[in-house]
Amino acid sequence: MNEEKTEIGIVSNNRVEVTQASTDPRTRLEKYKQFVDLNDSQISLLVEAIAAYPHLWNSCEKFNDRFRAWMLKTLADMLLFLRSESVGSVDPEREKEFLELCDEAVQLGFERSWVDDMRQRVVGRDHKLEHARAQIGELLKRHHHLTQELDSIKVPIGELVKRHDHLTQELHNMKKELRSINDFFDAPTKCFDFL
Repeated sequence: MNEEKTEIGIVSNNRVEVTQASTDPRTRLEKYKQFVDLNDSQISLLVEAIAAYPHLWNSCEKFNDRFRAWMLKTLADMLLFLRSESVGSVDPEREKEFLELCDEAVQLGFERSWVDDMRQRVVGRDHKLEHARAQIGELLKRHHHLTQELDSIKVPIGELVKRHDHLTQELHNMKKELRSINDFFDAPTKCFDFL
């Protein structure tokens, strides 16, 4: 639904011109293409984000069009990162780029608490991922040790059965842990997103 409002502007020779200014977010955002490189997908992201977080547009309101365009371009780059990247796809270099965008967004005037929430989506992922990698390393060491122990067993049959049962149970437990960790890595790669 396009709502229209009347806009009065003074043009050359002090003539007053009355035009219809659209309040449709997409139409309002399209005009910033003349100042920065905003494509249609970025504008769609901005429309979606502004609908969910109206304060993003309010942050831009007090600035001139050129500065507002720069703000919106930075915001669009942040949103594109959040929409297209996932836990598994972010390397340290990409994370650094995103954190720089967050810093720039705050410096440009976007609400720090909102930007920090978005930043935390990316930064907060490391703990789980690194913990899972460490667990895999430990499990692989234990698996190697247990396999060597099974191969080197030369004891009486009764003791062998007890030891075999114990090692088999440990290997079974290890397999369950590995499956759980594997599920963590194999889960569909979900983007960070901003909604």
